[in-house]
Amino acid sequence: MRIQLDRKLTIRPKKLLCTIRNTPFEMGKIRLLLYTDRGLLLGDISPECLKLSSAEIRAKLRERACILLQEDDTSPNDSIRERALELLQATQEDVKFPTALDWWFKKFEIFSEESQELEATRTGLSDYYLMERSRLQKILDDDRD
Repeated sequence: MRIQLDRKLTIRPKKLLCTIRNTPFEMGKIRLLLYTDRGLLLGDISPECLKLSSAEIRAKLRERACILLQEDDTSPNDSIRERALELLQATQEDVKFPTALDWWFKKFEIFSEESQELEATRTGLSDYYLMERSRLQKILDDDRD
């Protein structure tokens, strides 16, 4: 498994659900995503779970999979069983944590994107884009009539 860094969602719920502990948490500027070695996205990770060791993460995922399998006995939902099996398969893999360089690059990328957005707003490019988009929308709406 690997933990990948991503920029936070622009439109996001107030709280996300941690894949490891199944607890809600608030996301910071950097989103933490857990992937299997095959590239399957397991879900978000809370900053607290990032502090766990690889063995602790695998143990928590195993516990979570067992809980899901117990729920599956009471519910005829195949997706719960599939999710539990995905988590159990992932527990066989070691966790690869992001390096300090990964963190630095992601912070720099976010800073750069935020700076570009601020500059576009300051220079009025975002207003121009919205104005052009609304003009195009009017043209498309007129063509439909």
